[in-house]
Amino acid sequence: MSPLTLDQRQLETLSQLMIAGGHQGVSELLGSALERLTAFWPAQAGALLYISPHGEKVRLETGPLSKEARILIEQARAVFERRDDGSEPTIGYYSLEDGHDLQELPLQSNNQGVGLLHLVVESGPDKPASTTTPLKTDEDLLILLVRAIGGEADKIAMLRRAERDLRELHLLYEIGQSLAINLDLKSLLNDIKLRAPKVVGAERCSIFILDEDRQELTLELPEEDHVYRMPADRGIAGWVVTHGIGQIVNDVEQDPRWYEAIGREAEFVTRSIVCVPMHVKDRTIGVMQLLNKCSGEPFNEQDMQLLTTLAAQAGIAIDNARLYQSLKEEHDRLLSKEEEVRHSIARDLHDGPTQSVSAIAMNIEFIKRLLTAMPERVSSELDTLSELVNKTSHDIRTLLFELRPLGLETQGLLVTLEQYVERWRDPSGNQTRLRLEAPTNVPRLPHEIEAATFIIVQEAVNNARKHAYSPEITIYLYEEEGQLIASVRDRGKGFNVAAIDASYEKRGSLGLLNMKERARLIGADLRIRSEPGKGTTVELRIPLT
Repeated sequence: MSPLTLDQRQLETLSQLMIAGGHQGVSELLGSALERLTAFWPAQAGALLYISPHGEKVRLETGPLSKEARILIEQARAVFERRDDGSEPTIGYYSLEDGHDLQELPLQSNNQGVGLLHLVVESGPDKPASTTTPLKTDEDLLILLVRAIGGEADKIAMLRRAERDLRELHLLYEIGQSLAINLDLKSLLNDIKLRAPKVVGAERCSIFILDEDRQELTLELPEEDHVYRMPADRGIAGWVVTHGIGQIVNDVEQDPRWYEAIGREAEFVTRSIVCVPMHVKDRTIGVMQLLNKCSGEPFNEQDMQLLTTLAAQAGIAIDNARLYQSLKEEHDRLLSKEEEVRHSIARDLHDGPTQSVSAIAMNIEFIKRLLTAMPERVSSELDTLSELVNKTSHDIRTLLFELRPLGLETQGLLVTLEQYVERWRDPSGNQTRLRLEAPTNVPRLPHEIEAATFIIVQEAVNNARKHAYSPEITIYLYEEEGQLIASVRDRGKGFNVAAIDASYEKRGSLGLLNMKERARLIGADLRIRSEPGKGTTVELRIPLT
C-alpha cells in the first residue's frame, strides 16, 4: 500500500473522526464514523458490527456491497463474539471476484475485541489474497481510528445504560410508592397499567388475575367497563400461569400458544409480548404482560427482568388491596349484621315482652275496677295475670338466653342446646316442633368454637322456621371420623342451593354467608344440602384435633 497523502477534505474527515464525541447514541456514533471512515480511506462500501458490554449488537452498512462480500462479512460476524484480546490487531484481506479487496479489522476497546469493521477497497498489487499481513506503517492510522471508534462506542454504551438504569430505577421507585399507598383494587390495577409500559417503552400493559374457583384468567379494561375471560391454561398468559416462568415472544403469530380471541374482541393488534407471573409467597395470582415495544425493537431479557421486578411489587400490592377489600367487606357485613340483630331484637321485644307488658298493665287497670264493681272476680283475674307475668318472664329469659347463653362457658354445647330446645317456641304460631338428638358423651371443645357452633345452629334453625314451613326441625349432634357433626334438618319445601348462592348479592341476604364465614373462622366445614320439596340439611363438620 502506498503512503497516505492527506488532502484538506481527508484532514477534515480525520479530525471529525477523532472528535466523534457528542453523539446521543451508539448507533448514531458508529453510523457517522462508518460513513466518514469509508470516505476517508477511501472505500467503495463498508460494514460494521459492534457488540456492547451488555451484549447488544449494532449492525451497520454503507455503500453497495456485492453478494460475495456480504457472504464473507456474515461468515466473519457469525463466529465473532466480544472477548478479551491482548494481541495486536491485524488487517485481513480477502480478494473479491470483481477486482476489489475486502479489508477486515477488529474494533477494539481496552484490549477487548468489541466488533468488526469491513471495507471494500480497490485491489492493489502489494496486497496478498485471502490472508493476513503484519501492520504496515501506512495502516497504523486505520488501527488508531478503529481503536478510537471502539473505545468511544463503549463509553457511550455504558453511559446510556447507566442513564437508562437510573431512569428505570426512578420509575420503579415511583411505581412502588404509588402501589404501596393505593388500596383500592380497581384503581390499583388501572394505575399499574398506566405506569408499567413506561418502564420499557411498550404500547400497553395487561394484567390477568387468576380466578381459582372458575380456573379462568380475567382481564378488566376500565376504559371499556368490561371483563374479558379466558381458560387458565390457554394462551401465552395461561402457559406462564401454569409453569410460573416468564416468556418473551417477539412474533406472537408464530407461537402455537397464542390466544387471539381477547385481542380480537378488544380490537388491539398484538405483535410481541413479554409476560411474567405475579407471585405472592408460593401462590401465582396472575400474570403481567407488556405488548409491542414502541421503538419496534424486540423485547429482551432486561425488559423481562424489569417487568419481573415490577410484577413482584404489583403482586404484593394486589394482595394487600384484596386483603383490605376483604376486611372492608367483612366490616360492612358486621355492621349490616349488627343492624339486622338490632332489628331482630326490637321485633322480638315488640312482638313478645312489649305486648305482654302492655297486656299486664291493662289487666292491672281492669282488676282495679273489679275491686269495687265485682270483687268476686278479682281472684281469678289475678291468677290470669300471674300466668301472663310468668309467661312474659319466660319470654324475656329465653330472649336473653338466645342472645348470650351463659351456660355455654360452664356446661358446654350439649347442655346449652338442650336448654335451647326446651325454651324454644315458634313465634309465628305455626306450632313447629324443635327436637335434639345427641348422645350423652359429646366431647367438649374450646369455648370460642362451641360459641360459634351454637350461633350457626341458631341461624340454621331460624332459617328453617322462617322459610321451610316444616312441621318439625331436628338438631343432630354426634361424633364421626374425628369430627364433631352439628346438623339442622327439616322436612320442608327445600330450595335450589346454587340459585340461592348466585343471587345473594342481588337479594342482600347475609344468613348463609354469615354461617359460612363463622365456620371458616373456626376451621370447620359447612355443607348445605337441599332440593325443592325434599327439605334442607345444614351440616357443620368441626375437626376435633
